[in-house]
Amino acid sequence: MKEAIFKPKQSMGLLVKRPELLFVILSLVFGLLFIFRLAPLSGTDEFTHFPRLYQISEGTFWEQHLPGNQFGGQLPVNVNNMINDYRNLSRFPTGNSYLQGRAQLNAKYSSISNPGARRVTAYFTSTLIYPPWAYFPSLIGLMIAKGLGLSLIWYVYLSRIANLVVWMLLCYFAIKLIPSGKWFLLVLALTPTAITQGATIGGDGLLMGLSWLLIASVLMFCANKKIVNLWWMLGILFVAAYTALIKDGYFLLGLTPLVIPLTRFKTKTIGALFKGVNAAAVLVIAFLFTLRTVHAVHGVVLTPTVGMNLNSTEQISYMTHHLFPYAWHIVEEPFTKVFDTTYLGLVGIITNRLIYLSILVIGLIYLCLFYAYAKTQPIRAISIKLKSSKWLVAIFILIFYLSYLLLASAFYIGNTSVGSTFVNGFYGRYFLPILPLLLVLPLSIRRKKQDESHLPITAIGSLVGLVAMVLSLQ
Repeated sequence: MKEAIFKPKQSMGLLVKRPELLFVILSLVFGLLFIFRLAPLSGTDEFTHFPRLYQISEGTFWEQHLPGNQFGGQLPVNVNNMINDYRNLSRFPTGNSYLQGRAQLNAKYSSISNPGARRVTAYFTSTLIYPPWAYFPSLIGLMIAKGLGLSLIWYVYLSRIANLVVWMLLCYFAIKLIPSGKWFLLVLALTPTAITQGATIGGDGLLMGLSWLLIASVLMFCANKKIVNLWWMLGILFVAAYTALIKDGYFLLGLTPLVIPLTRFKTKTIGALFKGVNAAAVLVIAFLFTLRTVHAVHGVVLTPTVGMNLNSTEQISYMTHHLFPYAWHIVEEPFTKVFDTTYLGLVGIITNRLIYLSILVIGLIYLCLFYAYAKTQPIRAISIKLKSSKWLVAIFILIFYLSYLLLASAFYIGNTSVGSTFVNGFYGRYFLPILPLLLVLPLSIRRKKQDESHLPITAIGSLVGLVAMVLSLQ
């Protein structure tokens, strides 16, 4: 008898040895479940990202300045009605009435394929800081739906699916390339928050995938003697520039290639030239991007909130006159109880306000993250040279904390009451793009070889978290 083609044990062994393949399977299954179980446009900020995406699909790449110092544009009436109907539905308490309302809206917009000839004004000021290229993956899905003449609900679903596929590809190569810490990155990528960012319309999933791929590529060249050839240099420069151009505050990630040793290049001159081009390109891009953002949002309230005095000009004036108290609050906030125990804080790395998980599930995911982090195998090429490893650790930790300070300052200026002693609206998910930088610690510390044979069990925690995520969706 011929030997069976399919061997379950061998297949499982392959998944254990290739965590990137396990990631693809789990992220695809649960990503699609998330996409179709969650009501259209109910993802994180999708009510503002989708109209911005639709505007770009029509060739209007930048938001239009509207009366009242607001921004937005003209949308087809049926598209605008769909956005408003699902927004109104999201205000209903979960329960039978919500489920019935969702079913009715799904049926309604599954039968409408015409966006509508009449156009109406829509406001989506809060997406002003996002450039058009931040929506590239979702734009592919939307253009396919429009080109095929599908119903309006598929405008949302295909935009989500395209975003998920691009995010999955970026994470797949990040897990594959990173020299150690693959299981930590897998568990991190399979947290409910990471999945929701990757499977919803917006720029955060693309930013997260690009930043992880960049960090993984840099660590790969730090950890082995592989030569950075021309194609790798061009690829790294592209990813670094793209990362710096998606969202203000993350541009320092684009400077991580500067830590690649000169010995990894064909000649030290080529390495020095590459680093000079990398630094110049990222800094110039970040400077121009920041100037554009500051000019665009000057005097604009991005997210009006009842009871808050939001005024960027007054806030900057307060900061300059109270520099030390402000700086101290920013530095200490991640270590305070309030930040650590709210969804706006560190728990938001696991689950944001969109999904509520039990404390046991959250604790299990954190336990798996910590276990995978602690068992990350040190890299001899990094840890053997004590002086260079200290520089690598110092630079990565500095980039991590400076990125946090930039992001927190931006939220303090644009989303926090003038003179407040805390930063409002800084979700834990904003740590996700920079969190793998912390892998530099276990990678560079000299110690005995870690036992990695039990690391696949961390996938169980990820699986429990993903199942809980899907079950919690309404």
